[in-house]
Amino acid sequence: MTPEEFKELVRSRTDIVQLIGETISLQPQQGGRVFKGLCPFHEDHNPSFTVNPERQTYKCWVCSEGGDCYSFVMKHDAMVFPEALAFLAKRAHLEVPRNQRRSPAESPEKPKLYDVLAWAQEEFHNCLLTSSLAERARQYLKSRGFVQSTISRCKFGYSPDDREWLMNRARGKFDTELLFRARLITERTNGNGYKDKFVDRVLFPIHDERGHTVAFGGRILPDNPWKDAPKYLNSDESPVFHKSRLVFGLTWAREAIKKTHTVLVMEGYTDCIKAQQAGLLNVVATLGTALTESHVTLLKRLARTVVLVYDGDKAGKDATERAIFKFLAQDVDLRVLTLPGGLDPDEFLMEHGAAAMERLVETAPDVGEYELRLLISRYGVDTVDARQRVLDGMLELLVMSPGIMGTDKEKLLISWLPLRLRLPEEDVRKRLSEMRSQKKNPASRPSERKVPAIESTGEAARNVRRRSILSLQQTQSKDDQLESELLQLLFTSPDMIDLVRCEIGTDDFKNEVLRDLLTVCFDLADEGWPPSFDRVLSHWECPDMKGLIVWLDEQARERDLAKRLAQDAAAAGGTDQSEGLIRQNLDKLKWRRTRDLHQASQTSLIERPQETQKLTDETRELLLKAAQFHRQRAAKTT
Repeated sequence: MTPEEFKELVRSRTDIVQLIGETISLQPQQGGRVFKGLCPFHEDHNPSFTVNPERQTYKCWVCSEGGDCYSFVMKHDAMVFPEALAFLAKRAHLEVPRNQRRSPAESPEKPKLYDVLAWAQEEFHNCLLTSSLAERARQYLKSRGFVQSTISRCKFGYSPDDREWLMNRARGKFDTELLFRARLITERTNGNGYKDKFVDRVLFPIHDERGHTVAFGGRILPDNPWKDAPKYLNSDESPVFHKSRLVFGLTWAREAIKKTHTVLVMEGYTDCIKAQQAGLLNVVATLGTALTESHVTLLKRLARTVVLVYDGDKAGKDATERAIFKFLAQDVDLRVLTLPGGLDPDEFLMEHGAAAMERLVETAPDVGEYELRLLISRYGVDTVDARQRVLDGMLELLVMSPGIMGTDKEKLLISWLPLRLRLPEEDVRKRLSEMRSQKKNPASRPSERKVPAIESTGEAARNVRRRSILSLQQTQSKDDQLESELLQLLFTSPDMIDLVRCEIGTDDFKNEVLRDLLTVCFDLADEGWPPSFDRVLSHWECPDMKGLIVWLDEQARERDLAKRLAQDAAAAGGTDQSEGLIRQNLDKLKWRRTRDLHQASQTSLIERPQETQKLTDETRELLLKAAQFHRQRAAKTT
C-alpha cells in the first residue's frame, strides 16, 4: 500500500462528524446534510462552524478555518501530520504498514505517549484489583464509599510503596526517557537517575476529550508515614496534558451532557466520581485549578446550561465568584448552586442523595440572581447607602467581565437591576459609565505591553503563508478571483484538466498559493489521476492549505458550478463543455497574459535609447506585437 492509498483508507474509515463531535456539540441541520456547532478555533457566540458528512469536511464561516479529518486533528490537538495520521489510524483500528513506519527516533511523540500512559493505567488498575500490595488501597476506597463498578469503569489504580515499581515493569517495553516525558517518573533530587512519580497512592486516571489517558491524580493513603507528602498529587504537564484545558470526567459525562444540554461543574475529581456513581452522570470537575477561559470555552461548546456546584464553605464561594467573571459574557446559561450547611458535593450526596441535589439544580439561580442575593445578604437593601453598595457590586461584575459591554446580557441586567433595587434606570446607567471610565486599562501602560516573540525563519515564512491563505478567503483581487474560479471549475469537473493544460501553464497564475494548487492538479494529471477535490485535499498535509481547498470547494457549491457545467454540456449536445464557463475563464486568463506581455514590451520600448537611423529587428518585433495587442483589445470591446 502506498502512503497516499493508506491516507485515503484512514480518511474513509473516519467519520468526521463523530470525530469532531467528540470535542464540540454538533446539531444536525437540513435533515442531517450538515451539522453545526460553536467553532473551536475562535471565540464563537453564534454557531458558525459547519461539518459536511458527505464531503467529510468542516468549515467556519467566521474565522475561515476549514479542512478534513487530518487538518482538524492537527489544529485542535496541536499535532504534526505524522502524529495525526498515526492517531487517526489507531482510532480506525488500522495498523500503519511496515513500509511506512518511521524509526523509533523519528516516530511521532504523542501517539507513543498515549500508548505508554494507557499501558500504565492498566498496570496500576491490575495492581489495585489483584496484588496483595494493594490491600490497604482497596480498604481505603471501600471506606470512601466507592463501589466495584465505579472502580472498574473509571480504571482506578494503585502505585505500590516502591520507588521503582513502574520502571521495573516497563523494562523491555518502554524506555526510561519515554516514561519521563509521560511524567510517570521523575528525576531524583540528587540527580542520580529516576524514581516513580506516584508512590503508595490510589490513582485516578485523567482522560482528554477523546478518552485518551493523559495523566493521573494520586491520593496518598491515610496511613502513609511521610508527613510532608501532599495529600493529592497530579501529573506534571506534558505534551499531552494541560490541566488548564481539560475537565475531569468528560469521557463518562459526554452522552448525558448531550441529552440534557446541561453540565454540572465541581471542584474535585472525587466529588465528580461520587456524583456520577450516585446517578448524576452529566458532571465534570476541574483539576485542582481555578476555572480558566479554556475550561469556559470547552464547556459552552458542549452544553447550553452550566451549573457551578462548588463547596458551600467560604473557599467554595470565593471560587464561584471568580468563575462568574469568566462566564458572564459567554453565550451560555450560567447557574450557581450553593449547597446548604457548608457541605461539599460528596457530603451532600451521602446525607441527602442524588434526587435532592437534582431538585437543587433545577432551582439554582442564574448568575445575576446569585450575585444579587449574595450582595444583599452582605449589605441589605434597607437604606440608600446599602442599595448603592449592592448596585456597585453588581456593576463591578459588568465592569470586570471582558466582552460583555453592549451585549444583550448586559442590557437585560441593566434593565433588571433598577426594578430589584428600587433605583432609576438612568442612575444605574450613569453609575456604570462612571465606573468604566475609572477603570484603569493595563494595556495602555508601556511597561506591560507584550513584546512579540522573535520568530524563526521557518516560522516567519509559515506565518506569512498563513496570512496569504486567510487573506485569499477574505478579500480577493480580480486576479485572485479569476484564478480561484478556475480551480473551482477543476474541482467540480476534474476531467477538464487536459483542456486546461493545453491552454495555460502554472506561470499564468500570479498568486503563489493558488499557483501551488494548480501545480498539484497538473502533477496529479501526470500520474493519470483527474485532480478531484478529494485527491487535491489528500495531497496536502498543511492544515491551512486544506482549509483553503475546502473554502474553494464550498464557493463552487454556493455558485452551483456543477449544475451550470451540466447546462453547458446539455447546450453543446452533451459533447463539448469547453464552450461555457471553462472557456470563458481560460480566455480571460490568456487575455491577461497577452495584456501583461504588452505592458512589459511597452516598458522595454520606453527604456530603449532613441533610434535615429533605423529600427532594429527587435524593436520592430515589439512594435508589431503592440499593434496586434491593440487590434485584439479593439475586437474584445466591439
